[in-house]
Amino acid sequence: MNVLLIDDDRFVVAALQKKIDWTSLSVSEIFSAYNIRQAKKIMEDNSIRICVCDIEMPGGSGLELLAWVREHDIDTEFIFLTSYADFEYAQKAIELSSLDYQLKPLDFGKLYEILLKAVSKVKKAEALNKTMMNSENWQKNFPHIVELFWKGLFTNPLFSDSAFLENELKQKSLPYSCSDTFLPVLLKLYPDSKLLRELDNSMIDFSFYNITSETLRDAFIYYESITTLQPCEYIIIIGNVPLNEVRQQLFDCFQILFNNLGSFLRCDVSCCVAPEVPMPELPYTIEKLRNMREDNISLVNLPLCLSDYTPRKSAYTPPSLDVISAFLEQKQASAALKNLEGYLDLLTKRKKINRDFLIHLRLDIEQLVFSYLQNNGIEAHILFGTKETGLLASKSPESVPYMIDYLRYIITRAVDYSSFIHEESSVTDIILNYIHQHYSEDITRTTLAEMVYLNPDYMARLFKKRTQTSVVNYITAYRMEKAKEFLQNQQISVGTVAARVGYGNYSYFSKLFKDVVGCTPNEYRKKSKK
Repeated sequence: MNVLLIDDDRFVVAALQKKIDWTSLSVSEIFSAYNIRQAKKIMEDNSIRICVCDIEMPGGSGLELLAWVREHDIDTEFIFLTSYADFEYAQKAIELSSLDYQLKPLDFGKLYEILLKAVSKVKKAEALNKTMMNSENWQKNFPHIVELFWKGLFTNPLFSDSAFLENELKQKSLPYSCSDTFLPVLLKLYPDSKLLRELDNSMIDFSFYNITSETLRDAFIYYESITTLQPCEYIIIIGNVPLNEVRQQLFDCFQILFNNLGSFLRCDVSCCVAPEVPMPELPYTIEKLRNMREDNISLVNLPLCLSDYTPRKSAYTPPSLDVISAFLEQKQASAALKNLEGYLDLLTKRKKINRDFLIHLRLDIEQLVFSYLQNNGIEAHILFGTKETGLLASKSPESVPYMIDYLRYIITRAVDYSSFIHEESSVTDIILNYIHQHYSEDITRTTLAEMVYLNPDYMARLFKKRTQTSVVNYITAYRMEKAKEFLQNQQISVGTVAARVGYGNYSYFSKLFKDVVGCTPNEYRKKSKK
C-alpha cells in the first residue's frame, strides 16, 4: 500500500515520515510532494491509496487536488491537515468525500488512529473488489464503469498509451479490445441565451442524453456510449459497424434528432461524423472533427462527414466599417446591427464563415465600439468589465447567432450609455447622490469616474458644466455644510466632527473650515450658540 505526503513545509513532511510507524500500517512505500503539481505527477505514475495533505499551499490548495482526484476517478483516501479552523474548509472537504480533517499543530497519536481507519477502509475496498465481478452490485454499476471508461478515453492523456488502455480494458473486464473499430459522432448544441439562463449545464446534459438515447433507440441505432466532453458538446460512440453500411440510416436518424432537440431545447446542432477508426485513434479523430466544425460554423442541423471534408481557407472580408461607424456616431444602434446581420446572413448562405472569420469580425467591431466610446469620454474596459460581457465574448466565435448576440450587446450598451451621459444632469445626478451619501469617505475623481464608466477628465468637465464648480470644491463645500450642522450640537467634539466629515487630521480640517466658512470651527460654534 502506497502513501503520499503533501505539504509545502518540508519539516512537516519529514516529521510525518519519522514519527508515524508506517510499517505497522502495512505501508510499503511513502512518496512526498511539496506542491500540487508534484502530487499530480506522482499520482499519475503510481497507485496511491492514502494521501495526507495540507490544504493551503502555493500553486493550488489540497481541496483543488482532491477535486482533481475525484474528477479523474482515482481511488485515494484523503486526510487533510491545516492551520485554519475554518468551517468552510471542513465543509468542502466533506463534500469531496475526504476521510478526515485535522488541525495543526499535529497530534501524531490522533493522526495514527485516523491512518488506521484509512488503512482499514482501503483493505475492505480491496477485498470487495475481488468479489464484485460476480456480485449483483457489479452488474448494477457496470453501465457506470463503461461510461467512466469512455470519459477517460477522451479526457485522460494516459489512455493514449496502448499498454495502459489494454490494461484498463482488462481490469474493468470491458468487452472491447484496442483493435476494435468505432464510429464517432461529435455533436455541439447552441442553445439560445434565454435557455442558458434558465437551465444549468447539468440539466442541458440530462435533457440531451434522454432525447438522443430515445431517438437512436427508435431508429435501431445501437451505441456504446453518449459522453459529455465540454459544456454542450457530446460524443456518441457507435461500435463495430462500417459507416458506408449505415450512413443513410444514421443520417436520417440525425435529422429526426435535430428536430427533437430543436423542439425541446430550442437550439441548433452541429453534427460531425467520422468513419470507423480503432479505439486508440478516437481522441485524435475528435480533434479532426472539431476542426471540421470550426471550419463550417454556419452549417448546422445537418450531418458533416470527415471523409467528405477538405480543409479550406476562408479569406476574411470585413463589413462596411465606415458605414457602421457612421451609424454609431448617429446613435443608430439598430441600423448598425441590421447592417451586420445582413452581412452575416449573406456570407452564411455562401458558406464563407468559420471560427477564424468570426474572431476577425469580433476584433474589428470591438475596435470600432471602443474607439466610439473613447471619443465620448467613456472607459470601455470599465463599461464592459462584466461577467456577462466575458461570457458573450467567449461564446461569440462558436456560431453566427452567438456572434450576433455579442455584437448586439456591445453596440446597444455603448450607444445607450453614450446617450445617457449626454442627457441633462444624468451622470452628474449619480455623482452628486454618491457624494451626499459617502461624503465621510475618501472620494477621488477616479472613484467617481469609474462609477459612471467615464474618463476622469471628461467626467470632471460634465460635472463642472452642471454645478459651475469642480468636483473637489463641491466635496469640500458639502463637507463644510455637514460640519456646520454637527457643530450645532455642543456635545460633539470638534475632532469628532472632523472625522465625521472625512478628515482624520484635525489641524487640516480647521484650516480648511476657516478658508471656506471664514472662521475656525470653535469660533463658528460660539457664534451659533448665541
